[in-house]
Amino acid sequence: MSIVTLTSCNKTPLEKVAEYIEQNHPKIIKLSDYTNFKWDEVWIISGSIGGKYILLMREQNIDVKKVETSPNSRYGIDKDYFKTIVYIYNKKVVYYEFPPDGRGNSLFDDIEAIWTRADFDLERGQIIVVSSNNSVCEVKHRTLVPIKPIKIYENMDKKLK
Repeated sequence: MSIVTLTSCNKTPLEKVAEYIEQNHPKIIKLSDYTNFKWDEVWIISGSIGGKYILLMREQNIDVKKVETSPNSRYGIDKDYFKTIVYIYNKKVVYYEFPPDGRGNSLFDDIEAIWTRADFDLERGQIIVVSSNNSVCEVKHRTLVPIKPIKIYENMDKKLK
């Protein structure tokens, strides 16, 4: 793996992961190899960062200013995405992204936008927290499966209503 791949400009960490998977077909990857910023945990959320999920992060004493829509906002960014990846360093959100998909990659955008290029197989309402010290994921086609998550929240869409 070349250093250029890991530090390529204008690509999100998951876009870098997707590109590496598409070109090399690895069995495992390490998420921390694809970021050029400090983080100590990543929250992989089955849902948008908006709504009740941001309240849960606040309850965990995480500074969520980076994902708030306004300083007085009770809720955060609400995008039309199924999953959000939120990187945290010293209890502060430092970066967030959405799994890259096929939009913009071909003439068949409408068809290819259906699949994601790199994603996590989460159940509805599930949150998986992974440490930067152990961010190894098994790769199953385009799906990343964290091998040793530090925390798993289940059915959060129902619990946070």
